[in-house]
Amino acid sequence: MHIQTIETIAEEIRAVYRHLHAHPELSGEEAETARFLKSELEALGPDVKDYGQHALSIDIVGEGGPGRLVAIRADTDALPILEETGLSYRSKNEGVMHACGHDVHMAVLLGTARYFMHHRNFPGTLRLLFQPDEEKNGGAEPMVKKGAMDGVDYVIGLHVSHQLPLGVYGVLPGFMNASVDDFVIEIRGKGGHAAHPQECKDPIVAGAHVICALQTIVSRKLSPLDPAVVTVGSAHGGTKPNIIPDTFTLTGTLRAHTAINRGYLQKKLAEIAETTARAFDCEAKVEILEGYIPLFNDPDTTEKVRRALADAFGEERVRTLPSASMGAEDFAYFAEAARGTFFNIGVAPKEGPVYPTHSSRFAPQESALFDGIAGEVAAALYLLQESE
Repeated sequence: MHIQTIETIAEEIRAVYRHLHAHPELSGEEAETARFLKSELEALGPDVKDYGQHALSIDIVGEGGPGRLVAIRADTDALPILEETGLSYRSKNEGVMHACGHDVHMAVLLGTARYFMHHRNFPGTLRLLFQPDEEKNGGAEPMVKKGAMDGVDYVIGLHVSHQLPLGVYGVLPGFMNASVDDFVIEIRGKGGHAAHPQECKDPIVAGAHVICALQTIVSRKLSPLDPAVVTVGSAHGGTKPNIIPDTFTLTGTLRAHTAINRGYLQKKLAEIAETTARAFDCEAKVEILEGYIPLFNDPDTTEKVRRALADAFGEERVRTLPSASMGAEDFAYFAEAARGTFFNIGVAPKEGPVYPTHSSRFAPQESALFDGIAGEVAAALYLLQESE
């Protein structure tokens, strides 16, 4: 690995990063982002494959003979947040911001592409995936279905982390992110005047008991050592203080680290909502809006990436993350299709306030561009060259 080359590329890629940061686009709307990425990739030489819906990839074939196919993914969408960083290159798209670091991810992967186009003395093939719509509908699964992972032996991805210092990498074998499913529970009763509750079937009272009962799924039905989340995020019903409404609606989210628990949460939520509502002479209609599957980092691949990073930068710069996250990440579909791992790069400044991702003030340190490119190059080379 040529560190000086990466330093030069990281400096050059800064302008690309600033352009991407200044021109964010929401999930499913990344048309200009895709055009910009395609132009940058075409300038490097390889054919650009377009999967539709703003999803792109290129293959860089090594000159070291046949070998493995290793994929690296970057996500491309932004968030509906009004930027308040005060940066000179802040968002020009009012109310839209790269508050989750996807601008870093794109710039880093473009930098990685530049590196490998100049240093192709590796066996096998490197596939670079630019995936839209991570934050909303999940752009990874459609790419997999359209063949983006066909033939891939290993897949890696990275994400910036405000919880890690600059220059530090975070890895975690096994489950890293939870599944996510949203739900809507509509409780139907019989409305009427609040002065005559005996003539009504109050869906709000039934809904209040449903909310409380749902909390027992995690607290009493699952092991406390097995992470899961049931959260009611909204409750709506009624328009007047003296009128009992006909319906009361709850919405929320379910999260789990295993497919078994994911299915159990869905099943138990419906059972509790329906039977509790029935106890109050009401009816509950439950709708599950399925989201992402859990993200599982293949332990062997994770260890190989950890070793590659430690060999390149020192053991002190590679940490095993203390725990998995209950947040969701659709890199899970790539990691389901091939042996894969998802790792973090630190972007927390040494001094001053630290703002989390999804904050209107989130501003990753630009020196993380070097860390990201160097990390992807080191990990990819190890996976391409390492003998089984």
